[in-house]
Amino acid sequence: MSMVKTAFDKTYQPPARLVQILLSRGLLINDLKRAERYLSTISYYRLSAYMYPLLAHPKSAHRFKQGSSFDQVISIYCFDKKLRLLLFNEIEKIEIALRTAILHECTLIV
Repeated sequence: MSMVKTAFDKTYQPPARLVQILLSRGLLINDLKRAERYLSTISYYRLSAYMYPLLAHPKSAHRFKQGSSFDQVISIYCFDKKLRLLLFNEIEKIEIALRTAILHECTLIV
């Protein structure tokens, strides 16, 4: 199987420039410095997944629905983070209980 290499043509954009790009696409940003801090610590790439539901159709145009805000993006991100932590906590309990049950069954056989 041959792999086709695709050139990556996007260049690094500092957080201040990314804020300007988001503004130009119609995203409301009340606190520019706060948005820059989020973009520099979380990254644009990671936050872009949380921006997707706020994009107008066609999504390929990268324009936001009227009234969409950076605060909404952060709210969706925080909700996802909290949900992920809750789920992983419960999954850990199930994993430990399953391992313990397997351990008990295996030691009974011996």
